[in-house]
Amino acid sequence: MKRIKFQQKEGFTLFEVIAVLFLVAALYALVGPSIWKRLETGKVQTARAQMALLKNCLNDYRLDMGTYPSTAEGLAALRVRPASDRGNWNGPYIEGPIPKDPWGNEYVYRFPGTRNYDSFDLYSLGADGEEGGSGVNADISLWEEEDDPVYSGLPEG
Repeated sequence: MKRIKFQQKEGFTLFEVIAVLFLVAALYALVGPSIWKRLETGKVQTARAQMALLKNCLNDYRLDMGTYPSTAEGLAALRVRPASDRGNWNGPYIEGPIPKDPWGNEYVYRFPGTRNYDSFDLYSLGADGEEGGSGVNADISLWEEEDDPVYSGLPEG
């Protein structure tokens, strides 16, 4: 008499795989939005910290040069001696490359400023990289008017 051996296969059944995928999707649906909002808020805070650093560097530049870099010279004047230097430049005023905002865009710098008439404008275009916007796409600056949508830059919701 022959014995029939059944081979037991190892692995997961289709039902088990689907059940695990369902649980992962349910957890993401519950926790995902909260995590995403925290990440975006962190990016806004990082942008503000970088702009505060750039502001200090620009003020150091002004102490030496008597004025801020022109719009044409831009933030690069913090690293490279500008053509307008008359021997007063003591830079570089920032170590390493000029930082980009947390979304990978260049910071917008203008002097003279259109918002800060006696100083410079410095802001990030936010997540969308375009002027204006709301929520995570809002422009982010160090301007003091908290009701200004350009200032807020915090995710809605």
